[in-house]
Amino acid sequence: MSADSVVGIGWDVLKRYVIVPIERGFGYVISSKRFANRLRGEVQNLKNEVQRVEVLAEQARSNVRKFNDVFTAWEANAGKALEEARELLDEFEKATKTCCYGTLPDPRSRYQFSRKSEDKSEIINQLTQKCNRFNGLDDISFIDPAFRNVAAPNPARREGKDVVHSTSATASASFVSTSMKLRDGGVFESRALMIRNIMDALADNGNSVVGIYGMGGVGKSTLLADTEKIIREENSFDLVAQADVSEHQDIKRIQEEIAHKLGLSDLKHEEYVSVRAELLHGRLKVEERNKKTVLIILDNLWKGLDLKSVGIPCGPDNKVMGCKLLLTSRDRDVLRRDMGCDKDFHLGGLKEEEAKRLFERIVGDKVHDDKFKPWVEVALDKCAGVPFLIIAVAKRFKDAGLSEWKDTLKKIEKFKDNKINDLINQMLKWSYDRLEEDEKSLLQLCVVYGISTPSLENLVRYGVGLGLFKEVSCMEDARDRLSSQIRTLQASSLLLDSEDVDGFKIHDLVREFVASIASKDHPLLVLKDKDKSITELLKDKLKSCRAVCFPHIDMKEFPKELDCPELRIFLLFTNDESLEVPDSYFNSMKKLTVLTLTSIHLIHSPKPFQFLENLHTLCLDNCWLEDVVILGKLKGLQILSIVDSEIQRLPKEIGQLVELRLLELSNCSELEIIEPGVLGSLIKLEELYMEDSFDQWNVVDQTPATNASLIELNNMKNLYTLQVSIPNPSMLPGDLNVEKFSKYNINIGDVQHWPSEKGSSTLKLKLDPLSNVLRKGCIQSILGKSDNLFLDGLNEIEQSICALSQQDFLELKHLQVKNSPSVHYILQLPSHTKFKMLESLILKNLINLEKISKNNITSKSFSALKVLRVESCNKMEVLFPLSVVRELSKIEKIEVVGCKLMRGIIEIDDCGKVELHNLHVLMFHNLPNIKNFFAVGSSTSVDQVGTQIAFFNGQQVAFQRLETLEINGLDNIEFIFFPSMVKSLTQLKKLTISNCEKTEAIIMEEEGLGMETSKFLAFPMLTDLRLERMKSLTCFSHGKCARESQSQDRVRSHATALFNQEVRD
Repeated sequence: MSADSVVGIGWDVLKRYVIVPIERGFGYVISSKRFANRLRGEVQNLKNEVQRVEVLAEQARSNVRKFNDVFTAWEANAGKALEEARELLDEFEKATKTCCYGTLPDPRSRYQFSRKSEDKSEIINQLTQKCNRFNGLDDISFIDPAFRNVAAPNPARREGKDVVHSTSATASASFVSTSMKLRDGGVFESRALMIRNIMDALADNGNSVVGIYGMGGVGKSTLLADTEKIIREENSFDLVAQADVSEHQDIKRIQEEIAHKLGLSDLKHEEYVSVRAELLHGRLKVEERNKKTVLIILDNLWKGLDLKSVGIPCGPDNKVMGCKLLLTSRDRDVLRRDMGCDKDFHLGGLKEEEAKRLFERIVGDKVHDDKFKPWVEVALDKCAGVPFLIIAVAKRFKDAGLSEWKDTLKKIEKFKDNKINDLINQMLKWSYDRLEEDEKSLLQLCVVYGISTPSLENLVRYGVGLGLFKEVSCMEDARDRLSSQIRTLQASSLLLDSEDVDGFKIHDLVREFVASIASKDHPLLVLKDKDKSITELLKDKLKSCRAVCFPHIDMKEFPKELDCPELRIFLLFTNDESLEVPDSYFNSMKKLTVLTLTSIHLIHSPKPFQFLENLHTLCLDNCWLEDVVILGKLKGLQILSIVDSEIQRLPKEIGQLVELRLLELSNCSELEIIEPGVLGSLIKLEELYMEDSFDQWNVVDQTPATNASLIELNNMKNLYTLQVSIPNPSMLPGDLNVEKFSKYNINIGDVQHWPSEKGSSTLKLKLDPLSNVLRKGCIQSILGKSDNLFLDGLNEIEQSICALSQQDFLELKHLQVKNSPSVHYILQLPSHTKFKMLESLILKNLINLEKISKNNITSKSFSALKVLRVESCNKMEVLFPLSVVRELSKIEKIEVVGCKLMRGIIEIDDCGKVELHNLHVLMFHNLPNIKNFFAVGSSTSVDQVGTQIAFFNGQQVAFQRLETLEINGLDNIEFIFFPSMVKSLTQLKKLTISNCEKTEAIIMEEEGLGMETSKFLAFPMLTDLRLERMKSLTCFSHGKCARESQSQDRVRSHATALFNQEVRD
């Protein structure tokens, strides 16, 4: 070995074991600040991830899921690491304060800190990286198998805020402004008094079930809705859920309505009623153990409801346990005998003056006309204070002349006061007789449906099948016609308005009346539980029957054949999901045009359909379908809907349905084969729905073709509605004709965890780094006309979102962009007038995003924005310049989370005042660099405005309608409000401040003004105050102040000791 080799080896050894360690050691000594800063950065990253997954964890808890071991271990390790890092940084800060050089006082301390900080930074970084795998509920949790181990059906057959009894729910004692809070311009005094009595009864520990009873049409459901609104506004219960029970009890629907309000989203994915009940029961028991108060509102009980079958905890006598119930029924015995009601209230008619005000609200000034006045008194006397009847009479008289008033009132004089139901039926008859025949048919269809809130989508499908929409050429026109007819029926008081957009309800009184009218010629048969078997019904009644509905009744088996030669529509919603339809069941139904089957076994070839040559609409929901070849014989079929069903293959015979206008295959997760050419043969198809269903598309020109290809859609010249998933962008043909689509929901890539906004045209794109799908002509065609746009993985493309399309995004209402490093701006050029319809903007993990708008914007851009959320955009320093904020006249919610460099929300360049008149919610989480709501100039400028040290300054900002304010993890703010700001927060209901390490007080007196800017610091509407993990907080307010609140008894605070006596009083 040469000397050079020996020297080289020696030098490597010396460098490795002596020089490098010495250099590292010196680095630890002289760079302790750098190691501290790195640790702070890693801590912030992990905090952001903890907050992100906490949202998932809360959803898991709401669904009574079990956390998997990997997540549980990660959560524990993350909490431990953050605590240890906090202690380490606290020691560093305390030590540096004692040294004039702003660092640790001796080399040994700096060395030890830097070593520990480096190790801890690496541990925290690894924890942050591991968190990337937690993106959905199934990544962190699983449904407890115990829920599926209940007394369930044979696996081969498919089945169809918590109040502890001794815990009171705090009802509001103040009803001073009740009438100002309720719907339709106020509530009548008698109803306000009833609401107060109901809430007092619910607050009583001795009552677990409270009920309201009264005749049909007296306003029980309206009163219940107003009561629920007050309960929610007053936070009387931690959780409130509501369901409409109705005459025909659909247990699944009731479960879903309750679960939706509780956030129990897993329930809708379960098939078996018993499993659903266990899930709901488990969730309510969790709330009970957590001492949460829950109120369940059940409207419109016609008979007792088996609480156990729904999943509501109860005793053997059906008495609710662990939560409270608020019920309505016509029958007091149902409340007392069947539901164990502790306190009930009779709802009678309106008082004379109240009835007159209601009548006047509809009729108008005629009530003050001397010619009409006497007849007003006659009309109101006959209406007996019944709101339903008052409204029906008033709508009839609204545009009528005096002679018609007099003639109508003379006709109803014969009805005695104790025959109010007869008078109601007469008013309904007059309204009914004025309808066109197609409107009568629609009303009869609503009655056949058997529930109080029919589905608009189902109605249009049934209506098309029945031929109700005359001279209508396409499905879209049919929908328009349906909407028009519903408005006519609402104007006639035959249908009721609904809180849902475009929704409606049908009152029980109307349903009973229409059924009685129709039964004279062609009965509308809606089978009830008391009708134990349809075979027991009179044969002549069945023979003349045109419509039959089995609305979720218990039926053990079908008769072999149903003799209904005049039947046009047959709807079967069964609770027994093991029922099988006999082959000869539909033999006599030659005229049947609409058929719906729910939860039916069609394991073998569905032979029962072979005789239905005139069938136009076929809907199969939650059915077992082994082979659907025979459906190809239904040549006249216009609508085919197979939803939530077990079907594996769509055979070539379906291509023979050339009259098909609508095809739905949604939520058929096992559908893996659609034979090539099937879709292309459906040349008259207008609407195709395939959400959460088939996605195994062949690429264009694949040989041999084994499955359907998207290029087949080009054969459908009339196709304007498309709902489809495309897992691989290579499946998308570049020349796909998308210009014809006016409504669509197109998912490209893995977007299964993304939320959906209501809208008619949605495009969701998750791109891989090499994808060029954005450059495909078909995508460019629909980018600019989408109203919902979700983008993930934009890389190496234009720097701004507005540059993605040559169009101006004129229709875009909801935009979400995440994980896109190429994005620096949303709007770049000041001349752009894009996004003028945008209502919500969500930006997440855009590591290079600098600003939302690079320059000042035109007056139209973002002018409709209501919701803004920015998360983990670590290059952003300010959210908006002041000039942009002044254009946000409609903004309702602003949320900023985990932006490391954010130093202010609004950047100001003058002393103007910001007034966001519609802002309701402000949420700021984990913003370590921010000191003030406002930032001045560039990051090199002083962040504070003058001597301002509070986060908010009322002289510069005013949020008159702010209801919720959350501040969490803002480590550099010492005070939250000046009194001038507090003074403007007259609508604030919820204030949460947590994890703000340097905050000493919530309110700080303004320099030179003291606390004299206002005699009171008033939060008059505050109901929820939470101050958590505030280690530097010493008091709520500096200086003398007093707190004035009408709802003081409802304030929840985790820091009441912080209030001095003046504040608490």
